[in-house]
Amino acid sequence: MAKSARVNGAERPLRKWTGELRAEILLEAICALHLATYVDGPTKDKGGLILVGPPGMLKTTFLDTLDLNYHNTHCASNLNTTTLLKLQGQFSNGSIRSLILPDVQAMYAGDPRTAARLEQALMQLAGEGNRGASWQDARFQKFKSRCAVFGAMTQRHYEQMSGRWEESGFLRRFLWAGIMLKDPEVLMDAIEEWQRAELGTIRIPECPANGSIPDTLTQAERAAIRSWLKYQPQPHEVQYSLMCRATSALRWHYKRQNIKADPMHTMREFAETLQRDAARVVIGSERT
Repeated sequence: MAKSARVNGAERPLRKWTGELRAEILLEAICALHLATYVDGPTKDKGGLILVGPPGMLKTTFLDTLDLNYHNTHCASNLNTTTLLKLQGQFSNGSIRSLILPDVQAMYAGDPRTAARLEQALMQLAGEGNRGASWQDARFQKFKSRCAVFGAMTQRHYEQMSGRWEESGFLRRFLWAGIMLKDPEVLMDAIEEWQRAELGTIRIPECPANGSIPDTLTQAERAAIRSWLKYQPQPHEVQYSLMCRATSALRWHYKRQNIKADPMHTMREFAETLQRDAARVVIGSERT
């Protein structure tokens, strides 16, 4: 007999881990993780998502969904300390809720000391909050800034840095999503037909007008989400809170748009990227 789980009082069969997910599910989850900042949680940490995979796997394209569809995001292709200081006020008042880094490893191309300062600033923005540069005059009043951080990097860079990041606490601030295309040739096929590869169609979730999204998860649902984080860097507090808040945001979106879908199923499919092996993303006319 197949195993099942009780969610909202109803028995549902547990979906087996397949290692695959549809591109539109990944896009929906990325949007939900951005909207998670509108959901109150037990911690104030914003967290974030880092897409990890080989070059040419559309990591930047997936993150572009946020930059193209939300006014309260900022994409920094070449991050530096000056940029962060200029954005400090917008992080603090919430006019920028997510910082997007299409190429995280670009931070490490210059002076290692500069990279270390940027790394520390990102940890603070996603976690306990940032009060500006250490060399600024501490006598003047400052505002603590937080925002979610989204980024992309290659698998090789992740492997090179993971030991250092584990010691510094950088790893535990974010969800680490390993992705690769199920069929990399689909991109070449699209070019051969002189068209863009089809990533699927979703209704982009809108930001709440009142600045708040309710937390509607049950304890059983939160317990299920907790189990999805088994292979993420520990401890899981920031990642766990982020996933729970994102699922509530997606439920709010589905209800407003009358979308007949279960947010738990959507986020469970996205969680394929959080497992030990990279998830195979299905795009175009492929089917899982």
